[in-house]
Amino acid sequence: MQTVSDYLFIASLLALILNFLFVGGGGRGVTYNGGSAEAHYATDLQMQQDPGKVFKRQDSVIKRYFKSKLFWIAAAGIVISVILSEMG
Repeated sequence: MQTVSDYLFIASLLALILNFLFVGGGGRGVTYNGGSAEAHYATDLQMQQDPGKVFKRQDSVIKRYFKSKLFWIAAAGIVISVILSEMG
């Protein structure tokens, strides 16, 4: 029972990491500006000119992450693995 719990926990953590990389901001970052040549300097300039737009884009990345089914499956897997480890 403990082994199953351990494997479920590890698989759930991997699912969370994959979810972050592919669904959340991991691949392109939360301040992604379209890949322009001035990508490193544009984020500070964007924050000074229109911080609301940058915050809205960051919020949409976070919302997309938490709306993902893979996130909730992984979270449920972690909870189940903790319950299994406490039972056994």
